[in-house]
Amino acid sequence: MHPTPTLVVDDELLLRPAAPVHHSQFRVAFEVSMPEVLPAFPWFEPDAETPEQLLDYLREVERMGRGGMLHHWVIIARAEQGESERFLGLVAFDRSTRTRYGAWNLGYWVRSDETRRGVASRSVDRALEWLAGSQGGPFAVEVTVDPDNEAGMLTAASICARWEGRRERSGDGMVEVAGEQREHITFLLPRLPLPHSEETSVRSAVDTTESSGRFVWLSVDTDDLCHHPKVTGHPRRSRSGGAVGAYQMSDRLTAALDGFACWRDGAGEGIAVTLFVIAEQLDDPRFAHRLSGLLADDPHLTLGCHGMHHRCWSAWPADEQGFSSMLDEAYQRLASFAGAGWRPWFRAPGGYIAPWMAKPLSDSGFTLDSSINPTFLMSRKAGPERNWNAVSRALRKADLVSRPWRTAAGLPMCGPALRIPVLAQIARGRWRSSTRRAQCADDATLLDPDRPVVALYWHLLDHARRGGRWSPPLHPSLQRVR
Repeated sequence: MHPTPTLVVDDELLLRPAAPVHHSQFRVAFEVSMPEVLPAFPWFEPDAETPEQLLDYLREVERMGRGGMLHHWVIIARAEQGESERFLGLVAFDRSTRTRYGAWNLGYWVRSDETRRGVASRSVDRALEWLAGSQGGPFAVEVTVDPDNEAGMLTAASICARWEGRRERSGDGMVEVAGEQREHITFLLPRLPLPHSEETSVRSAVDTTESSGRFVWLSVDTDDLCHHPKVTGHPRRSRSGGAVGAYQMSDRLTAALDGFACWRDGAGEGIAVTLFVIAEQLDDPRFAHRLSGLLADDPHLTLGCHGMHHRCWSAWPADEQGFSSMLDEAYQRLASFAGAGWRPWFRAPGGYIAPWMAKPLSDSGFTLDSSINPTFLMSRKAGPERNWNAVSRALRKADLVSRPWRTAAGLPMCGPALRIPVLAQIARGRWRSSTRRAQCADDATLLDPDRPVVALYWHLLDHARRGGRWSPPLHPSLQRVR
């Protein structure tokens, strides 16, 4: 039984044994992160005094950590000159396992204003390294996550990719959180330490088998800031509560269009790209004028449909009539606008597509769908069954060609994956390997379901990053269109 030690993560982070000395900063971070923090602390009682509960927790884990019965660390941002250390979150191992395999259960939490920087992944890796070297023999670790916690799920999948983990459904079940029962799912790291521990890294632990085909298809979603599901279009996540006003292009998307145009004039020249446009964006003359100019000056740009208002259709009850009406309106507007550049190809807003949507797509004249993100992490977007295979079968039955997005080791590799710390590092490598000595698929290749094509997409807003100098991570050997 080893007592919980202080661990150095890297130049920015430390792990210190959780103790009452951290109470004041813990309390502030806890309250800042409400209510998202609650799933990480199922023992917390909302009706009881917060300070006392947190202090009792710190006292208990300090006592048990000294005896090696559990290991709870606070994640600390290392102090720079003239500054104090900052409390960022927690990493915890205890014996509350849910399967017959697990020796330890892993939990993690990062305060809400410090997420998306890889803090959890880096800290968990360091804690796992220590645990793997301190137990004296092979053992397994469980990771139990609320499937509706997108950040937690991404971290869990990233951990599994690096530590050779897998889904373990025998550990799935309900967990009481703040007095309510919530479904949780379980992942298992089946053997620590890894037999090739010296090579345990982002590069080697992720599946190195490349699925690059001879052909790649590149596409860009034109979502603006107002189209994010947290703003509008989702029954639970959106704060707008319904319809919003007429679309007006944001300054950030304006800057992104400038950055995209510069990329097309430089490194992106001659590369075939499909723009998936939200039809309501044509209501803003500024956007319509800029898009028209891009299509007129660039024969290698085509235009597909990304919905009318970016409604997350599969998150709502099935509505074939409403979906069909939307498709017909969006199809007519976009086809009339783009002319020869139009392609009857569809991408569901946010990747929210369910099997019932396939027939209306076919009936409205669409021939190709690129909505499937075939990872377990995103299966909640696949309708009530949460089953991407069911969506694929429905698309085939409706005679639609399906081009799922590129994934690796069960992780998303497209869209937001290019911006999420740690995951972005993996994604960039996969993009470059997928486009190495590849060529852009033409229409005939894309519409042939028997031809393998790697589908990669990013967001137009990405081009506003780095002062407009951002570009997709494509290998320079990718063949241009002749």
